[in-house]
Amino acid sequence: MLCQRSCGFNMLIFHFFSLHVNMKMSDKVCWTSETLRTLDDHLNEYSYIEGYQPTVSDTVVCKSLHTVTEDLSCYKHLSRWLSHMKSYKDEQLHGELKTVNDVLATLAPHAKKMRMTPEEKYRLISRRLDEVLGEDRIMAILKERSLKVYWGTATTGKPHVAYFVPMTKIADFLKAECEVTVFLADLHAYLDNMKAPWELIKFRTQYYEAVIKAMLSAIGVSIEKLSFVQGTSYELGTKFTDDVYRLAAMVTEHDAKKAGAEVVKQIEAPFQSGLLYPGLQALDEEYLGVDAQFGGVDQRKIFTYAEKYLPKLGYQKKSHLMNPMVPGLSGGKMSSSEVDSKIDLLDSPQAVEDKLSGASCDPSSPDNGVMAFVNYVVFPILEGQGKSFELGNGQKFTSFEQLKVDFVDGKVQGDDIKKVVVKFLNTLLDHIRKKFETPDLQKLVKMAYPHSCTDIPPASAVNTVNKEELTINGLILNDRVTLMSKNLAFPPPPALNAALEHPLHVLWTVPIVRRPDFGILGFIAKIRDFLAAGCRVTVLASDILSHLDSCQVSWEVASHRANLFLELIKVGMTTNNISIENVKFIKGSDFQKNEEYVLDLYRMTALVTCKDSSDSVSTVLKDPNLLSSLLYPDMMALDEKHLQANIHFCGASHAPLFDFIRKSLPLVSGIPCIHLAGAELPSLLNRAALTPEEEYIDLIEQESQMKKKIKSAFCEEGNINFNPILSLVKVVIMPLLDDEKFKITRSEENGGDVEFESFEALEKTFGDKNVHPGDLKSSVLEYLKRFINPIRKAAESPNIKKLQNQAYPPPPKKMKGSQKPSGGGGGDEFVPSKFNMRVGKIIDVSRHPDAESLYIEKIDIGEEEPRTIVSGLVKYVPIEEMQERMVVVLANLKPATMRGIKSAGMVLCASVSDPAAVEPLQPAPGSKPGDRVSAEGYEDEPDPVLNTKKSDALTKMLEGFRTNSSLIATWNGNTLSTSSGPVTVTTLKDSQIK
Repeated sequence: MLCQRSCGFNMLIFHFFSLHVNMKMSDKVCWTSETLRTLDDHLNEYSYIEGYQPTVSDTVVCKSLHTVTEDLSCYKHLSRWLSHMKSYKDEQLHGELKTVNDVLATLAPHAKKMRMTPEEKYRLISRRLDEVLGEDRIMAILKERSLKVYWGTATTGKPHVAYFVPMTKIADFLKAECEVTVFLADLHAYLDNMKAPWELIKFRTQYYEAVIKAMLSAIGVSIEKLSFVQGTSYELGTKFTDDVYRLAAMVTEHDAKKAGAEVVKQIEAPFQSGLLYPGLQALDEEYLGVDAQFGGVDQRKIFTYAEKYLPKLGYQKKSHLMNPMVPGLSGGKMSSSEVDSKIDLLDSPQAVEDKLSGASCDPSSPDNGVMAFVNYVVFPILEGQGKSFELGNGQKFTSFEQLKVDFVDGKVQGDDIKKVVVKFLNTLLDHIRKKFETPDLQKLVKMAYPHSCTDIPPASAVNTVNKEELTINGLILNDRVTLMSKNLAFPPPPALNAALEHPLHVLWTVPIVRRPDFGILGFIAKIRDFLAAGCRVTVLASDILSHLDSCQVSWEVASHRANLFLELIKVGMTTNNISIENVKFIKGSDFQKNEEYVLDLYRMTALVTCKDSSDSVSTVLKDPNLLSSLLYPDMMALDEKHLQANIHFCGASHAPLFDFIRKSLPLVSGIPCIHLAGAELPSLLNRAALTPEEEYIDLIEQESQMKKKIKSAFCEEGNINFNPILSLVKVVIMPLLDDEKFKITRSEENGGDVEFESFEALEKTFGDKNVHPGDLKSSVLEYLKRFINPIRKAAESPNIKKLQNQAYPPPPKKMKGSQKPSGGGGGDEFVPSKFNMRVGKIIDVSRHPDAESLYIEKIDIGEEEPRTIVSGLVKYVPIEEMQERMVVVLANLKPATMRGIKSAGMVLCASVSDPAAVEPLQPAPGSKPGDRVSAEGYEDEPDPVLNTKKSDALTKMLEGFRTNSSLIATWNGNTLSTSSGPVTVTTLKDSQIK
């Protein structure tokens, strides 16, 4: 029986009252640094003196150490063992009574171990695994240094005995000199359909760490060799959040759902969080600084997802080590949520015996849960201790394969195996049970897994305001309601009247997906109304949200573009005599990466279904199928909470989000705003635009361009149903004029000048054909000059000029003359603009009937009919991966017949020869069939048909096309891209494109 007594030099010394054995009290030993080091080395490999359970030998050595004067704290494994032995106070221990010298004689002498070869390390790392992805990368690292591996576990239900399977592999990794990180995935636990309620995650994470340490100690693994990292220690940080946003904007909802299908709980109406889960796990590989991730084979789809997308973020691909899944005692996967399928680590010895006794162990099903546990837990531990699997009759087995053969042949009975497992498992669990006998850990278990969970009390509202006088800025309530209600796309909700009894904070959300246009001045006019009604205003330039909208704004320029918008809005206000005293200007990136905001975002994703989110943005975003489209409405809602707004003002195109916000924001203790929508300008044209700039008037448009655009704008006489010129008057000009009348200037013979106090009067007059479109256009042009010229002049300042260059960086200058590299084709110097490269979508694919290596593809490249193209990709891309695939097609090749089939183009691919591999180029997410693919700085019109009369012409033309080290397609270093972003490949770096 042991108890602790204090002594100097930070030494842990024990006093024995009774060991229930006749100990040799006269046994003396002279402890030297050498013998202490030998003992420390032994305890580095084992939890106790004689293996994996405490014996009398442990107590003999403990008692002897009280004579040591050397500071034992410098022996970390010995110190750990001494501290742990305190848990065996009052415990009857077994084993043969020995002297200290007898014990030390059985230990291996202190000596440096022989270094394992890389091949030996890899065999140890990979043994008993189901699959390894990236074996070559692992071997290359092992030849240079130790492999860095992490194993992660979501802190949800209580760990059970199946967790010993990864523990035994962790032991292998450590023996192979790997650097191992145990990752406690607390945030992941919450995202997985809230298996762990938020208020319990902290305690469950502490429980997981304590129980994992106890498990490792029970099988003789020194926890000093491990590092434990909690997910929320970095997953709420700015840089990680940046990557979550970037990743979400390039992943489709389909891919994210597919990746988590076997790990995240699948339900009829899945929550958004289940789709974020795989991306977070992929990013963890980079942020934990590891070379490989270890997990169950059920995570294979997440691992391949990580291999696909990490390189697209500029990160190195990692390797993946996969354990087999151990069946539960009742069949299927051993799960924390199925009580009968698993044995809890804190189950009593009787409960362990009862569950194993009732488990199936039939030789007709030799891969049952009991035998799987014997294979993946019992034998690895016994092997590490140099012991055999011994039945009650004395029969011994040194390998599982030998045991399994005899079991199937009926030479060994299932009940006999179960008896050994019961004894073995209870010995391991006894160590853990004793660890958890302390009051602190018993309390922790109750806090982490209470019998019932109370609801989280709602947080106090962040946007509550105090009641004020009803007269503000000299306006009574009714006047303020009228002022707030005018010039809106839709009538305001009735709640506005009651809200105006308080001073209000208005949030104006400004998307920045295209250049700032004249329509912004209509919103500025409305901001003047808000300010006049006594409101304070925050102008939010949505840089992150604009990137999430199908990457329409690249991540690199989004913040710069937001800065430009804010500066031009300030100029637009001051040039129209609107004070900015009560106006705050802010970017989304200024607060949408803060820890509190990100935590709220994750909470919302765990409470909002994918369908609700998708429905709200189906008509709002360019590509609602991207994962980022699910986050977009969440963040619009959270902006209201975190900026403490009472009114949310935005364009009418975002009105479909209002119902979503009213329904979803209370889920995270937010109070939805009153929503007001401003009218937006339609396209100037009634036809498809050749360029986006044709459709609108730039906020700093040159006069010559304004005149051209107004002249070509659609304005049919008498047409008031669709008339972009009338819309300019209604949405922008008349709101800016305020009480000033709108004037149409015309000659006397055409009726002379005419003024209108209201848009309705102008509309009726135009509809009656009493105002000619030419006169209307001429007058509108003069108003445009009046409002735009002062803004354009102010924009000539060096500061705004700099912002423009940063927000819309010019393409690289074209190479001149002799600088342009030559390439084939009729003797002309080749430039990549000669190629007509188009985004294509494969809508049908089949094997060529006369050529085993060829596919016949029907590819939509934006033409009336899909093109037929023949490609030699059968050996490299499975046919199911070709179907519906987005590709890049070289579309101006002269059609050629291939084995009887005419092929009208070529699918461009990256290619390497050793080992042979081919990957089709991938257009940026958001690209559509028919989109032009061009090299930076080379956007000229392509040749109608490439001149490939010489046999090697096309080969020479393709010489400069390669992928770079970031997996981006280039021509002589110039990026190939669509308007949605760069063209990439999945794995083939620095490879020829052909």
